[in-house]
Amino acid sequence: MMKIGFIGLGEISNENVLGYLDSKEAEIVAVCRRNRQAAEMWLEKWGIKNARYYYDYEDMVDSEKLDIVEILTPHHLHCEQAVYCAKAKIKGISLQKPMANSLAECKEIIDVCKENNVILKVYDNFIFYPVYTKAKQLIKDGLIGDLISIRINTMAGLKDGADWPWCFKPDSWRADIDTCGVGPLVGDDGYHKFSLARWFMERDIEKISAWIDPETYLDAPAFIRAKFRRNAGDIPKYAQIDFSFSPKMALPFEFWLDDFIEIVGEKGIMWINQCSAAGNRKMFAGNLMSKSPVFPPIAVYLDGKVTTYMEEINDQERNWSTSFIAGTRHFIDVMARGGDPMYTGEEGMEITRYAMAAYLSAQEGRDVFLDELTVEAEKGKLFKIKDNFCRF
Repeated sequence: MMKIGFIGLGEISNENVLGYLDSKEAEIVAVCRRNRQAAEMWLEKWGIKNARYYYDYEDMVDSEKLDIVEILTPHHLHCEQAVYCAKAKIKGISLQKPMANSLAECKEIIDVCKENNVILKVYDNFIFYPVYTKAKQLIKDGLIGDLISIRINTMAGLKDGADWPWCFKPDSWRADIDTCGVGPLVGDDGYHKFSLARWFMERDIEKISAWIDPETYLDAPAFIRAKFRRNAGDIPKYAQIDFSFSPKMALPFEFWLDDFIEIVGEKGIMWINQCSAAGNRKMFAGNLMSKSPVFPPIAVYLDGKVTTYMEEINDQERNWSTSFIAGTRHFIDVMARGGDPMYTGEEGMEITRYAMAAYLSAQEGRDVFLDELTVEAEKGKLFKIKDNFCRF
């Protein structure tokens, strides 16, 4: 039985814990959080009776013989904590995205993990969402032909009269560029969207051009254009990643964002409706979009006809939480039987560069080539992200 430790028990830990519950191969034996009472309430909530509490993560790492550690802390703490865990030779590190606030820190994490034979996984759950995995298979089967472009639209809003959600609060560490490194939408949540674009297209991005409104509360509206690197024989491939925010949208549930995707191929077009707010998550009670025939999980226009897919999926399977469970269990399987995590440190660093390029482009009003963003250029102060475009 693999022994698991959690560093950080913030809101997202309530998703990351799910894949370990009832696992026959892994058990949470220790947790670290500065607030003991909150940690004990968290353990009680999830029925984890035998895990030990630690105030300092160093004490937890030094005292426990852990096989995997989940690092779920603010971004500016990732490097220090991941390096400490790697030097302690914990076998596997699951590091919350984005992996660090600088490319130098990303590389340090990667290098130390390699030196100590540690398997490093940078967390992304979206690519394990059942609807997305079905869409990917349909594309690999050639349903809509060679891909031309992908558009990912993130719609954010507030329940009418509601307070800011925890991830957007003005006093949140996510609003502070020193702790977050980026902004809460384009950079933090945006990691998932850049990841999806790369995953569907199966190519790295060559250049990015972005506009982010400099006068609104959040880093939105934001419109990001990207061109993918071309392989031999490729047609050109593009991405458009949009973020909107409607501060007066009268939403009937405790919800702040959802995701919609359009993928254009040479033979047809695919639309993928919802991810974050789909299914039966309690947080989104009252959201009837998943039950509407207007928003099937997948719709494809091909040969003059529209075909829908996965309309039989139940609310539980369509729940975004299933992607966390599948993502965690994939890593457990890697640790138990070998193989590579879905996102290695190198891939996590690559996707981190995409968000950095978007902010740099918006900051300087120009196209940014990804080849500009290197550890050497960063150390030489040839570029610096100065603004996360939040104006609370």
